[in-house]
This record gives sequence, structure tokens and C-alpha cells, in this order.
Amino acid sequence: MKKLRNEIKILACSLAIGLALAISVAAYTYVYSATHQSDIAGNVIRFHVVANSDSHADQVIKDIVRDEVLAEFEGLLHRTDNIKESRQLLKDELTAIQAHAEAAVRKLGFEYPVEAQLEVIFFPTQVYGGFAFPPGMYEALQIVIGEGIGRNWWCLMFPPLCFVDMTSTDAGRQQLADTVGDEAFRLLTHQDENSPVSTEVRFRIVEWWQNRGR
Repeated sequence: MKKLRNEIKILACSLAIGLALAISVAAYTYVYSATHQSDIAGNVIRFHVVANSDSHADQVIKDIVRDEVLAEFEGLLHRTDNIKESRQLLKDELTAIQAHAEAAVRKLGFEYPVEAQLEVIFFPTQVYGGFAFPPGMYEALQIVIGEGIGRNWWCLMFPPLCFVDMTSTDAGRQQLADTVGDEAFRLLTHQDENSPVSTEVRFRIVEWWQNRGR
């Protein structure tokens, strides 16, 4: 009987240690995910254009609206390297951005309503140039065309990398590196720096926590 009680105590102790370890790992990974996703999301403004539908015509309209808005307002975000000032500039020009996007749709002969908003929305994992952005809530200048149920397109309004080929210029990469923290930049580029846990695994941790409940 005494032996059985000892075995039960050992089992209970082992379970308690295992549970404590699991809670510690979960807490650490959650904090890691929240910290570095927030570092990325808190330092960028995305540009998001959502098509009316997936039809060929609507996808063409989406691409033209994207090009027209970027061409018209290209210089806007180059006036500052400060996200707060960039956000204010976008707010100040929001009516003009919507009007310009709407004019592009009308010029193509369509009467779809167009709405432009600067808001915080959820994005899934997405690859842009040489960067993999984890899922989560991001601030975005979003243009929705018509019903807004078609495939979308996005880039970075701040830093203003919609205007840079990030896959071929060191300037684009450096701009983003200067904007987010070192660990966040390693997550974006999947670059390891003598870490016992690969960046791929760390990215998946962030991805899992941010997608949880979605």
C-alpha cells in the first residue's frame, strides 16, 4: 500500500511538473507571438484593394484602380519617414483617394460603388516580395470595389514600398529593416542568426497564435 501511495505521489508530481512546463511554454510562445507580430503590424500601413468579384473584368478593374491610385499619390508617402505623419497624410487625402479610385472605375464604364477607409483589419499569412508577413491585425488603406468579394491585392503604403521592387533592391529591404525590430525583420525574411530554434519554427508559432480562433 505504501508503495502504491508513493507511486501515486510520483505520478501526481510528474503531471504537475508537466502541466507547469506546458503552461510556461504556452505563455512564452504567446508573448513571443504577440510581441513580434505587434512590432511588425505597429510599424507598417498596408495598401489593400479588393475586387468586386473574381471575374476577369473585375480583376482587371482592381489592377487598374491600384495602378491609378499609386501613380496619383506616389509622392504622398515619400514626404515623411514617420508612420504617424504618414497616417495623418492618408487620413487627410482619404476623400481624394476614394474619388480617384471611383473615377478610374467610371472611366472603364462601370458603376460599382467604391469605398476607401483607413482601418485595422485581419490579414492572413501573405508573401510580399522576399518577405513573409505573419497573420494578424494590421492597419490598412483599404479600397473596396463593388461587393468586395473578389481576390485582393496588397502592398506596403508605409514604409512606401509599393513603389519599390523589394525583391531586387537593397534599399527596399533596408527601409523595412529600419522600421521594425531585428527579430521581427528576421521573421519577415526567415533569416536565422545562431538561434537554437529556426526562424521557420518561430514564424509558425506566431502564425498559430494569430490564427487561433479565426
